[in-house]
Amino acid sequence: MNAPLDPKAASELRHELRTPVNHILGYAEMLREDAADASPDAACIDGIIAEAREVLAQINSALPPTGVATLDDLSRLLTALVDPQARMLRATEQLLATDRDAQFTTDVQRIAQAASRLTAVPVPSALSEQRESVHPSVAPAVDAPVPAPLTAQAASKGRILIVDDVEENRAVLARRLQREGYDVDSVASGEEALRRVTQGGFDLVLLDVLMPGMDGFAVLERIKSSPDTRSLPVIMISALDDLASVVRCIEHGAEDYLTKPFDPVLLRARIGASLEKKRWHDREADYLRQVTRVIEAASAVELGTYQPGKLAGITGRDDELGRLARVFDAMAAGVHARETRLREQLRELQSDVSLATTEFETLQGQATTEGAFAAGTVLGGRYDIMSVLGTGGMGVVYRARDRELNEDVAIKTIRRELISGDAVLAERFKSEIRLARRISHRNVVRTHDLGDADGHLFVTMELVQGITVRELLATRGKLGVASTLALARQFAEALAVAHAAGVIHRDVKPENALIDADGVLKVMDFGIARLAEASSNRTQAGMVVGTPAYMAPEQLVGEEIDARADLYSLGVVIYECLTGRAPFQAPSAVALIARVLTTEAEPPVRGNADVPPALSALVMRLLAKVPDERPASATILLEQLAELG
Repeated sequence: MNAPLDPKAASELRHELRTPVNHILGYAEMLREDAADASPDAACIDGIIAEAREVLAQINSALPPTGVATLDDLSRLLTALVDPQARMLRATEQLLATDRDAQFTTDVQRIAQAASRLTAVPVPSALSEQRESVHPSVAPAVDAPVPAPLTAQAASKGRILIVDDVEENRAVLARRLQREGYDVDSVASGEEALRRVTQGGFDLVLLDVLMPGMDGFAVLERIKSSPDTRSLPVIMISALDDLASVVRCIEHGAEDYLTKPFDPVLLRARIGASLEKKRWHDREADYLRQVTRVIEAASAVELGTYQPGKLAGITGRDDELGRLARVFDAMAAGVHARETRLREQLRELQSDVSLATTEFETLQGQATTEGAFAAGTVLGGRYDIMSVLGTGGMGVVYRARDRELNEDVAIKTIRRELISGDAVLAERFKSEIRLARRISHRNVVRTHDLGDADGHLFVTMELVQGITVRELLATRGKLGVASTLALARQFAEALAVAHAAGVIHRDVKPENALIDADGVLKVMDFGIARLAEASSNRTQAGMVVGTPAYMAPEQLVGEEIDARADLYSLGVVIYECLTGRAPFQAPSAVALIARVLTTEAEPPVRGNADVPPALSALVMRLLAKVPDERPASATILLEQLAELG
């Protein structure tokens, strides 16, 4: 009889004996919570609880989770359980002796049922005869229904799914959790548990380990392997308390492991902790989803597809994300309104350009321009001259075909007298061109290369099909406010990117800006104006090479200039677009320079009543004699222009 028990058989016996103790303690502790402390019922129930705990201690001693148990240990245990079993059954008879409510009666009968099973576990055949002698008469089985789960409306603490193949286990645990205020549902198999979990709606799963078919280990692995359910917390429940089972469950993602019988306080704490962790996870997941919506909204703003109000569900949040969403939505609404205005301005500019182009082409067809090179000339062995595009103070602009790249380009020749005989000036000019080549922007004519063919210095550039702002003004007289703002905004963008690259234009004027059929403005001649400025130092005193009507006062007197000189020149261009004339006019260059240096321009609103006061005031700031009184940069100017409409 002292033969050792097979470890697996011993573990199963331990599980079978602890399970009814779990039922006894579960129902008895709930009854005790409802009983008055000094009542006969309380004393009787306390006796049942004490006997059950003593039985649990005897089971743990005879069949420890680690170590070796023998048939003698089991035999002594079964014998030792007879008396406490009998005392618990007598206590249940005493509690049932008087009329009680149906729930009380059912709970006591369940205690009796569980107590009767203490010595009815399957044992090795060597103990079968002895087992017959220790079976007391027991109370009849009670087929009490599992208490109905609470409705979702009544629950306030969370929805829990109990998974256990033993109906009595589900019943006692459901009763306990419902008393705690949880919404409880239960299933009897692993397969059904997976189906219910997949449907969603649960905050926690209490999962038994030993079940026929798909056991708790397999169910846990399936839950944690699916992206849709892996965040659902799972607490394993079992009368098995061996370390290997606990470790296996935790390693596969179980939130916790509870052994039967449960201590009510411990059960409450672990379920509460798991649900709180789930709530934090859900809040974090929801927060991240809302952050994703804000990021998507930011992308929509960038693409121009954002609709104000799309973050309405987030702007109502009373947290940092809600405040961010409210600020973002307000900013996006402003951006949307601003972009709408800019599109309207661009459409008006396109209309003006279309009308001016037709009229200018008619005039151009009646004029002839003689250039230094005739059509068909090959410049530098690479560029086939096709036609003259225009002339200016610096030289002639041609349309040419680049043989190497097989594409059309613009070529601007530089007047020989501006640079001949001055190696330092020539090198400085080359440096300026190299710097200008770094500018890449849709509103800047791209400079390609600098060449020298038979003593003819030339610059190759991007070819733009369009008309200059000067030609636009020549045909339209003056522009509407919307067209002017569309033109000014693009001009400011070009200057902002050039200034960021360290390039100051020095000769901003209507002749140096092209507009194509789509209303896209492109500023040209970056780097070339510096040549004219440097060359002027070699002319007679007081001689200014350039366009005095568009030059800043500090530039006219030969002082060191910065980017704000370009902003002054742009102010003159905007003024002329709004009024049809430059702010300063005089019969001679000297008189013009004197006026620029000493007199104040008339605000453009006086020359055109349609000009908004805010735009008129901005133009006057651009025309300030002192650079510090102008906008600090082209970027700031661009922001101010964008707010006008």
